[in-house]
Amino acid sequence: MEDISNIEKDILNLILDNIYNGVYLADGEGRTIYVNKTFEEMSGIPLRDLKDKKLYDLVYKYKYFTGSATLIVLQTKKHATATYRTITNKNFLVKGKPIFDNNGNIKYVVNTIWDLTNIIYNDSIDLDTVKNFKLPANNLISSNKRMNDVIDMAIKIAPTDCTTLIMGETGSGKSLLAEIIHNLSPRKNFPFIKINCAAIPESLIESELFGYESGAFTGASIKGKKGLIEMANNGTLFLDEISELPYHLQSKILFFLQDKEFIKVGGQKPTKSNVRIISASNKDLYKLTKEGKFRDDLFYRLNVVTLHIPSLKERHEDIPLLTKHFLEKFNIKYNFNKTISEEVIDLFIKKNWEGNIRELENTIERIVLLSKTEYIQLEDIKRLNIDNILHNIKNTGKLQDILNDVERQILQTEKISGKTTREIAKTLGISQSKVVRLLQKHNIM
Repeated sequence: MEDISNIEKDILNLILDNIYNGVYLADGEGRTIYVNKTFEEMSGIPLRDLKDKKLYDLVYKYKYFTGSATLIVLQTKKHATATYRTITNKNFLVKGKPIFDNNGNIKYVVNTIWDLTNIIYNDSIDLDTVKNFKLPANNLISSNKRMNDVIDMAIKIAPTDCTTLIMGETGSGKSLLAEIIHNLSPRKNFPFIKINCAAIPESLIESELFGYESGAFTGASIKGKKGLIEMANNGTLFLDEISELPYHLQSKILFFLQDKEFIKVGGQKPTKSNVRIISASNKDLYKLTKEGKFRDDLFYRLNVVTLHIPSLKERHEDIPLLTKHFLEKFNIKYNFNKTISEEVIDLFIKKNWEGNIRELENTIERIVLLSKTEYIQLEDIKRLNIDNILHNIKNTGKLQDILNDVERQILQTEKISGKTTREIAKTLGISQSKVVRLLQKHNIM
């Protein structure tokens, strides 16, 4: 800005201060140069509190932000995307872009910022149900081109009501992307409700989705019940693992998508609900239609826009970023100050993460909890036998063995953290008596 006239500066500031997005400009050392008024209003943080401070200090020393796209750009020298929370309790999606000088060095990092903060839905009737289906706060971090292209497309379609299908392997971040789309849309201050079609018994899923009238079946409430489609009115319903939706219910979802109307179980009159549908699958729906396992008319109705999330093995450059992010997350959670060696990160880069980001996060949490030293090295990985633990989980073949292994590791992690059985029960969403029985079952006391 040093080479332009005062008039040009005034015009530039007029433009920057009146665009919808926040703008955050840092220099090649990560030092804050400028933020526009939109960012100040979005964040509640004035430029005077940020100017001349380095992003590293703003994140790790002053705790203004939980993350930074600028720091990722400076590390990778590539475009980057990050979500983070501010000290003023705002959630932002940030895309950072490097500006290079004639010698190929980063001169500036320009950040464009979207506000993901949503007002908590407070309908007194539906609040508890909506809370139960809200996704936990997570972070999106990437400098991978394919992933950033997916995010760009998500940003583009978010303000519309187009039906969206998200494809990707288990643990790759489909739920997080769906929540970001919702929070970038005009529906952000209305419910975002998720239902996992694979997790609800087939006999219950119809009444969960569509609700039921009084006396619809034995055991039904005399007051009837709202379904998730009705509860999500004006908001977004996220149908995760849509491939597992029973075939006979697929037609009811199709009719709802066409007319925005549905009939409750045991009912006769149609009910309207203004809901945006986002669905996700880790299976090839087109292939399932050819096998007669998924309705082709529903597939084409869901497939208006499809976002394909790359797996972690296709995003190797993101593994160091995610590793350091999760390390910091669990250091804070368990009050540690552990660091991790570059050799361990190199090992992680070479590993084929079949469980994707979820597997990487769980592995790092386990290492942080079980390593005896502050500096985590290859010897710690070998001593903890991490690879064998993961191998056993993925390859036992018997479902009950797999579930038992996962159950045991979750309980061990919670117990090592020093939680009481009551606290563990609250974290896992089960009763305290069940926690005690499971601890006894796995001999964890």
